[in-house]
Amino acid sequence: MPTASLFEYVAANLENPPLTPEELEFFAEHEKIEIIPNFTLNLPNGMLTCIEGTYGPFRSNIPIKVPLYLALSLYRRGKCRIQLPSWMAKEELKGVLEEERTHPQYFQPVPQYYVEISKLLFTEARAIFGSNSELCEIYDMIEELKKVRNSKILDGLRKVSGPITVKLNHLSHAESNKIRLLFENSLNMWHQLSKNDKVWQENQLAGNDASMTL
Repeated sequence: MPTASLFEYVAANLENPPLTPEELEFFAEHEKIEIIPNFTLNLPNGMLTCIEGTYGPFRSNIPIKVPLYLALSLYRRGKCRIQLPSWMAKEELKGVLEEERTHPQYFQPVPQYYVEISKLLFTEARAIFGSNSELCEIYDMIEELKKVRNSKILDGLRKVSGPITVKLNHLSHAESNKIRLLFENSLNMWHQLSKNDKVWQENQLAGNDASMTL
């Protein structure tokens, strides 16, 4: 897949309206995550049918993948254990962070909703991290990853009027949404300034016409 410069990325995405954090979280809740049920579902084939799909079979102590919203719902009821996503393992995060710092011109592949998924797990399923020290360590690495990637985005934005060196493949939805928000505000300001300039020019022309008439 060819990389896209900041200019190319913005040009292709300006028509997409920015999303609210709540909307991003809603989409993130439909991402799949592995759970281990502690019950067997007494339905045909042990399958559970939801609005957007069918999941299962739900067998006690047999891992399955379900949407995050379903995993959290079962977890709150004490019906399953949520497995920590592999990308949230400490060694995996350390590796991604090292690559992000080593290659400032490129973004490393991350889950599209890593910001929202990690937030939901930190707030609603803290026990899956084991000890509090383990949770804090993983939390700090996620925050550092967000900070490093955000710095790359800002660096790319500073270079909009000059050479663009930051490539925007592998942005998460939250990160690409942030760019759209920044550019939407900038374009709104540019549009307002253009309107003011047009009004000023019209007033100047009207003044000149009046002088010529006199």
